[in-house]
Amino acid sequence: MIEAFHVGAVSRGRKLWDGIDLAFDEGEVCVLTGPAGTGKTLLLSILRGERRPDEGDVVVGGNSLYRGDSPAVDSFRSSSGIVPDAFPSISGCSVRDLFLLSRTAGESIPAGERDERQEKLLSMMGIGGSQDWKLSSLSVTERARVALAAELFRGPKYLFLDMLIANAGGEWTDMLGGLFRALAREGKTILLAERTFPERWKARSGEEGIAMGPFRLFRLAVSVDGTR
Repeated sequence: MIEAFHVGAVSRGRKLWDGIDLAFDEGEVCVLTGPAGTGKTLLLSILRGERRPDEGDVVVGGNSLYRGDSPAVDSFRSSSGIVPDAFPSISGCSVRDLFLLSRTAGESIPAGERDERQEKLLSMMGIGGSQDWKLSSLSVTERARVALAAELFRGPKYLFLDMLIANAGGEWTDMLGGLFRALAREGKTILLAERTFPERWKARSGEEGIAMGPFRLFRLAVSVDGTR
């Protein structure tokens, strides 16, 4: 479980928000929404242990991410997948290189099987046969889907996705919703930051979400029949 207690953040000398309490259990898909400039990207960074909050703390499995050192904290960070809003510019690199940069993913898997798994993920994202494409040649929607495929190849327990639905393109909303529900049923925890909750997705609790500071939190219904 990921828990945030009374988290607050300051950016450029301005307090963005404070006193935010959040909790994400295993097997949940949560969507944090808010207008541009409210600090959604910053909050994701705090929740995954990359940016110390100016107030409060984040605890994973009973261990603080920011107070003291713990092997459990390192394990959490290494088992977290990240798809940023701004795709990194890696000059000259190909889609294949992006998979190689996915830390040490698949080191124990034979090369042929790695390629087969990568191609399967890319095909699922509608960009099969793209392993030799240059990253610089990809559109915004292709970059979002390639980045997600590379993170899924690592098999992360936690996924932090910043504006993925908006960047991937509306035609992929239903497919991604089904994918995230399937991953949640396997015990994965998925947190998305978006400006609005996808219209075609069904929230688990409340049409308007739960208000907290400048954000609203929606929990996606993940069971087969949509009840959770």
